[in-house]
Amino acid sequence: MKKTEKIVTSLDVAKLAGVSQSAVSRCFTKGASISSRTKLRVLEAARKLKYKATNISSTSISNDDSGLVAVILPYVTSRYYPEVLIELHEALRNGGFRILLVTTDDGEELDEKLIQPYLKEKLIAIISATKPTDKFVESCNHKRIQFIAYNRSWNIPTISSVACDHRNGGEIVANYFIEKKHINIGLIEGPKGSFVSDERCIGFKNSLKNNKKIKLITAKGFFTYEGGYQATEKIFNKNISAIFCADDTMAFGCLDYIKKNTSAKTPSNLEVIGYDDISMSSWESYNLTTVRQPIRQMSKLATQLINEFIKDPDFEPINHIVQGRLIKRKTTK
Repeated sequence: MKKTEKIVTSLDVAKLAGVSQSAVSRCFTKGASISSRTKLRVLEAARKLKYKATNISSTSISNDDSGLVAVILPYVTSRYYPEVLIELHEALRNGGFRILLVTTDDGEELDEKLIQPYLKEKLIAIISATKPTDKFVESCNHKRIQFIAYNRSWNIPTISSVACDHRNGGEIVANYFIEKKHINIGLIEGPKGSFVSDERCIGFKNSLKNNKKIKLITAKGFFTYEGGYQATEKIFNKNISAIFCADDTMAFGCLDYIKKNTSAKTPSNLEVIGYDDISMSSWESYNLTTVRQPIRQMSKLATQLINEFIKDPDFEPINHIVQGRLIKRKTTK
C-alpha cells in the first residue's frame, strides 16, 4: 500500500526556519513587509520541506462566488442548534457571506470525506461544533480555509474558537445552590465525552466539593427530553431540594417527571436550573431558570474572526471566551 504523503504546512516551515507562522505568511504574500534575512530562511526551509504556498489575497476571496462559509453542527434534532443556526445565519448574512449547512452524527469526527464535495466551491471558512481530525485541520491550513470552533475549545493551536465559559456557568449554578443552603442536590449530565457537558459539570462539582455537608447524586440524561425524565426518576428522593440539568431539554423532562409523579412543588421545596436558555425555557408551562448562552454575541464574534482573517495575511488564531449569566424564572425562589 502506498504511503500517504504528509501535507507540509506553514507551521512546519516556521519551525524549521525558526520564525513565526506569520513571517511565513508574509514571505509568500505580495507586498508584505519582511526582512531579506528572514525571507531567505523561510524560502530555504520551504525548499527543504517542498512546501507549496497558497497565496490568496483578500481581493481574491471576496468575490461573489467565493464568500462561502460552512456551518457544521451535530445534534440537529436538538432544540439548541436550530437557534444557533438562526443567529449564525443572520450574522454571516449581514457580513455578506453565504452559508453551507453540514450536519454530523453524534460522536462523529470531522474529516476530509465529509466536506470534500464542497471544497470546489471555494470555502473561505468553517464554523464547526464537531471536532476535526488533525489531518483535516492540516488540510484546511494548507488550503487557507479558516477553521473556527463554535462553543468548543479543543486546544488546537492553529484554529480559532468562540465559546461560552461552560465551566463558569456550572460554578454559577453551584454557588446559587450553596447560597440557598441546599444539602441534597441532583445533577443530570449530558452524554459521556461531551465537551460542553463535561465542562459545565466539572465547574458545578468543583464548586460543591469543598462543602462536605452537600450530598450529590448524579445520572446521565444524554441531552434529550426522555433522558432528563428518566434521570430524574433515578435520582429523585424526598430529601432532594435542588437539581441542575446540564441543558434545558433535559430540564424540561425533569420538570415534567416531577409534576406527573411526585408531590414536590417547584420552586417552594425543589429548585431546578437548566443551561442554554433556548426559547422554550420562557414558555409559561416551564418558566425555567437557566444559564443563558449569548449566542448572538458568539455568532457576531465568529463573523468578525472571518473578516479579520480575510483582511490580514498575518492573522493569528484567536480564542474568544464569553460569559453566560443566570436568568431567573419560576423554577427557583
